[in-house]
Amino acid sequence: MAEAWGFFALGLVLLALGGDSIVKGASGLAQKLGASPFVAGLLLVAFGTSLPELFVNARAYLVGAQDLALGNAVGSNIVNFGLTLGVAAISAPLLVRMRLLSPLLVLLAVASVALIVFGLDGVISRVEGGVLLLAFVAVVAFLLARSGHEQEPVREGIAAYAATRSVLWMNLLRFVVAVALLYFGARFVVQGAPVIGAAWGWSPLLVGLLPVAIGTALPEAA
Repeated sequence: MAEAWGFFALGLVLLALGGDSIVKGASGLAQKLGASPFVAGLLLVAFGTSLPELFVNARAYLVGAQDLALGNAVGSNIVNFGLTLGVAAISAPLLVRMRLLSPLLVLLAVASVALIVFGLDGVISRVEGGVLLLAFVAVVAFLLARSGHEQEPVREGIAAYAATRSVLWMNLLRFVVAVALLYFGARFVVQGAPVIGAAWGWSPLLVGLLPVAIGTALPEAA
């Protein structure tokens, strides 16, 4: 049990370090390859902080722990809305830009309904997964299309998020190291979490919903 806790805790630390490094490395690479800081920042805001969850889910799928992957995917969204936004709002009032946020909330509601419908038969097929992936690409394209109409302070803030002065080789090294950290972090989390859950009498789905989802989302809350 102690070994499982050790793997789980170490995995979360590696995921946090890898998630931060891959955001900086990918941002630097994108800018060195010609992307503007604003576009790089927008893409990083769109999915950069979700990469730890993505690596964990991929690892869980590879070892046959699909229930854990599903629990983590759903739980991460619950944690992001409840814990992350709650902590952020308590720390300082959040400025809500409803002009951009309103259509995204509608799309989020549609995606939630689609996920429920897809899961009614107990299986989310490859085709349905492809539909969800295409929907994600469409949302990113929508954000990029709308970005040109954003006010200058917003554009500057997003660009500052991705700004880097590192040279190309440094960004490439940072990216490679980050991928390794995420890989081993996901491996350790998926190795330790089910053992902890079994000791508590929890199903893999519940393990993904609670400790794994909360653990992988803590860096975002911080």
